Amino acid sequence: MQESALSMKNRVVLMPTYNEADSIVGVITELSTLDVDIIVIDDNSPDGTSEIVKKMRFDNVSVIDHGSKKGIGPAYISGFRVALNKGYSKIATMDADGSHQVLDLQRMFIESDSYEVVMGARWIEGGSVSNWKVHRILISRFGTWFAGRCLALPYKDLTGGLRIYDAKAISQINLETISSNGYCFQIEMIRVISVIKASIKEIPIHFIERRNGVSKMSKVIVLEAFARVSIWGLQRIFRHNADKLHYVK
Repeated sequence: MQESALSMKNRVVLMPTYNEADSIVGVITELSTLDVDIIVIDDNSPDGTSEIVKKMRFDNVSVIDHGSKKGIGPAYISGFRVALNKGYSKIATMDADGSHQVLDLQRMFIESDSYEVVMGARWIEGGSVSNWKVHRILISRFGTWFAGRCLALPYKDLTGGLRIYDAKAISQINLETISSNGYCFQIEMIRVISVIKASIKEIPIHFIERRNGVSKMSKVIVLEAFARVSIWGLQRIFRHNADKLHYVK
């Protein structure tokens, strides 16, 4: 496969973790074949995920330890800050449970030379999902449809976590204003990226439901997303410039 023109070591992959002891070693080992740096952001996992990663002693892997369970949004924000401080040019986000495929990420890195944001998309031609129950498919597809309508975002998969952001785009954002804790964070990030008018490309990916551990999806996470997207939709209608004033440096 053709490699990107930019050295892969200028790129970092952020992986939030909470109780991923069963999968994290395999994911990091496979991901390291891409010759990228990896930052694991652990939410004080009771199963010792953080310690397992540290014992691997991979030169390309570092760990950020949160003292409590803060959620996927704050985990990514911590990772973004460290990545920007270290001067990476491309910042990828990826699940730590093996659901995202390294070959898909490799293809996305190639596309990231031409776009400021590359999104892995399950619901476009060429994309797919394995081992998901019907209700999970409905939640994801409805979430994307609902957010797209409320926020005028023309994308087919707003809830997926496999993405690559250009560091220059992230550096334009007031990261402290990103407030989502759960998977609504993925929607909020594209909302913000659209405000700064960054170029976005969706790439088809194959998503495989985790084989080990327990899904973090819950009713609370779904309700948070519905409530926040509804509020953002109203703000878009009645406070036209509010997003730019709120999010952009």
